[in-house]
Amino acid sequence: EEEQEKLVYDLYPMNYMSTLKDTINASSYEITLQRMIKGQVTYQHPFEEQLILKPGENAAIFVDEVGTDHVLRGSVCHTGPTPVPGLDKATVIICPDQKVSTFNLSLFTVTGTNQGCLGCKTGNKLETNVVKDSVHFRIDDTNYKWNVSIFYDDQWMCGGVWNLGDSGVYTISLKDTEGVTDPKKILYQCYVFETDKPSDFWKPIWMFFVLLVVLIILIMILIIIDKRSPRLKEVILTKLGQWNPEDEKEKERKAARLQSLDTFRGLAITVMIFVNFGGGKYFFLEHAAWNGLSLADFVFPWFMFMVGCSIVLSVQSQLKKNVAKTIILKKVTVRFLKLFLIGVFLNTGVDGGVDLTLLRIPGVLQRIAFTYFVCSVLEILFIPRLTAVENFGGERMTVEDNEYNECGKFLNDDPDIPDKKISNSWRYGQNSEVEAHIIRGGWLANLLIHTWPQWIVMILFTTLWCVITFILPIPGCPTGYVGPGGIADGGLYANCTGGAAGYIDRLIWGSHMYQHPTCKAMYHTTLAHDPEGILGSLTAVLTVYSGVLAGHIVVMLKSSRGSTIGALSVLSVVTLAIGLILCKGSLSGGWVPINKNLWSISFVMVTSASAYFLLGVMYLLIDFCHLWCGAPFNSAGKNPLFLYVGSYIVYSYFPFNWSTADSHAALMLQSVVGTICWLLVGVYLDCKKKYYKI
Repeated sequence: EEEQEKLVYDLYPMNYMSTLKDTINASSYEITLQRMIKGQVTYQHPFEEQLILKPGENAAIFVDEVGTDHVLRGSVCHTGPTPVPGLDKATVIICPDQKVSTFNLSLFTVTGTNQGCLGCKTGNKLETNVVKDSVHFRIDDTNYKWNVSIFYDDQWMCGGVWNLGDSGVYTISLKDTEGVTDPKKILYQCYVFETDKPSDFWKPIWMFFVLLVVLIILIMILIIIDKRSPRLKEVILTKLGQWNPEDEKEKERKAARLQSLDTFRGLAITVMIFVNFGGGKYFFLEHAAWNGLSLADFVFPWFMFMVGCSIVLSVQSQLKKNVAKTIILKKVTVRFLKLFLIGVFLNTGVDGGVDLTLLRIPGVLQRIAFTYFVCSVLEILFIPRLTAVENFGGERMTVEDNEYNECGKFLNDDPDIPDKKISNSWRYGQNSEVEAHIIRGGWLANLLIHTWPQWIVMILFTTLWCVITFILPIPGCPTGYVGPGGIADGGLYANCTGGAAGYIDRLIWGSHMYQHPTCKAMYHTTLAHDPEGILGSLTAVLTVYSGVLAGHIVVMLKSSRGSTIGALSVLSVVTLAIGLILCKGSLSGGWVPINKNLWSISFVMVTSASAYFLLGVMYLLIDFCHLWCGAPFNSAGKNPLFLYVGSYIVYSYFPFNWSTADSHAALMLQSVVGTICWLLVGVYLDCKKKYYKI
């Protein structure tokens, strides 16, 4: 049965087009237009031609004028079924007014340039499809504005810079402005209307933020109850049959240790898992296409920073036990090999089975393994056993063994060391009585004077990276090129992706490297580029060494925690200043652009600055002011590699993954649930005192 549908049309001011969707369960319906003035119907008449739509189809109606004979003149554009654009995409439908002039729809062409693609070749032709009376094309990235131009028979008709929404469908009314019958002489205008409204892009983010705030408030309430009502806690746990005085003593003993180190490491590994689960597929939770920074670009450097911090504590712990340096070096080498091989193993986990001819050799764990090995060797060779350091107030502090997986926890002072003030000293060798007195010039002078051999190595690594990156000649590419290739730089260097870094990796690894770089979608690159390549590993050592410096500061100034916060703040400001100078304060330019794919020096400095800052904030909140215990991230920080590797291995299993709608809201929910599950695993392992190390 046919149903009647009225389209109310306000002709003052006149709209050129409207769209109508099939919202009723009918095989077809007829449209009647009516003219309204001040809410009163003054004219109503059927359109010149009957409009028959099938369910799911759309049509655009053009109204030129209302004649004196009460006949509506115009045309109808059948657009066909509503297409489904997909996540972060939009479909655009061109509806030309065929009443004035007849168009050959196959002669329509569309060009578009992504405004987020800086320096890209402009006027890239977009794929078009003729559907009934309309021409369809798709925008592949709605996270940025697009400069779109519409041509007919190579003649520009209209265009502009449009900001289209996620999963939206838009109809463009192509209408003449002069009433000339020759299409090549007519001036046209584009009127853009929403056929299907885009999804609410920010709603899932706000929901996640509210949930996070609620969880933080609940945790803070539990902490307050735990601190101010210990008797209430004892009564509740006793009734539940879970009260254990020994556990409470253990918690008190742990409270005297530094929890901020585990917390920061746990935060880094949690965000890494969240990003690996997709992060709701929000562009700011994914890695930058090339130059620039997103949240996802920070987490890997943060974790590597904490690796460096742990190296200091681990080596000093073993030196305190009088373990021979050769034995420590052997342990480091074995751990390096284990990490590297596990990383290669994780690279084999691809759908349909791994193709050994394309097996990726570099990777995240492989880079961690290399940088860990280099910085550990430097620490073993050049830094002596630290017996005690006098802080600015003359108080004594010591470094004790780490009972977990060398994650940097301090225990109580060594009872064998007399409880008295001792002079500043670094004791060289495990049994040597020779002491080198620290210059009384503050923590920075002491740090520099005793780590200068390591600084020389870091300078050599940095210099080598600069020389290879900016001086090494690359066949077919300009010397010093650091762009993504493809359509970047006007498309002049399409086969120069990554410059020297990409060239070296392709020369050495061949097909055994990452085949889907982050720049591929935006810049249309065709060459492989590995973000964990060989050249970037040189500067990645500098990231880990930034953590080594933080570890030395924590050890040197443990008994003066206020000084620790100050030292970390100074290093944060200094590294940030260096990074901003190198990139000239720009996310996408400067002498050395911020770039994770190349692991540029400016990227190292900026991310290290954020790591120093966050560690200082956590140190202040957790270990200095005792406003937060670090939960639940401190538990995750005690088993970071177990959680990371485990999240990779069982990624495709429920409750970490399931079939869901292709929307930000559904994917965000999936990522949050999967991440919380792994956080709970970390808390469970911590409660059971199970700590896994490699």
